[in-house]
Amino acid sequence: MRKIVFLPLISLLMLPALPAAADFFAFELDAQAGYARFDNIEYPQSIDGTTLAGGTFGVRGKLEILFLNAVFDYQHFINNADYLHAGLGMDFRLPTPGVEPFFRASAGLMLLTASAEAFDPQAAAKLVPTVGFQARAGAGLEIPLGGFFALGAAADVGYHYITAKHGWDLSVQGYFGLRI
Repeated sequence: MRKIVFLPLISLLMLPALPAAADFFAFELDAQAGYARFDNIEYPQSIDGTTLAGGTFGVRGKLEILFLNAVFDYQHFINNADYLHAGLGMDFRLPTPGVEPFFRASAGLMLLTASAEAFDPQAAAKLVPTVGFQARAGAGLEIPLGGFFALGAAADVGYHYITAKHGWDLSVQGYFGLRI
């Protein structure tokens, strides 16, 4: 009986000694550009939800330990809005030669700020930084470029609750990334 108890403990103590190449630890940093859309966002001096959509560019980072990811995603809308997602998630990759398909999901906090023009050219009030909740899932294709770089595209669909309203969001991004 004691052997059964100590075997998982010994296994956990040996985990840090295993090589990082065994996918127990990974770090990714992506420069990205694409399109994003957030439905049902309320901006000041409006009681109706509106859509925030447009071209974006930004950065996405991921720190993976075992199977759990800490995700940080920042996108700047070309029409003067900023979006940030910070959360926990998981992903699954199919290691195929050439192109690697992947699936991912995360949930966490989102921060949104925007100038009035991002919603309506006639609006006067700016959306102050507002925090909400977001859960999202997506899929994509990645082409490994050597051992440390990758080129890819991904699409994410999510649910958010922010500005006292809930809605759906979509993000389609192309990226160039660093893999460690």
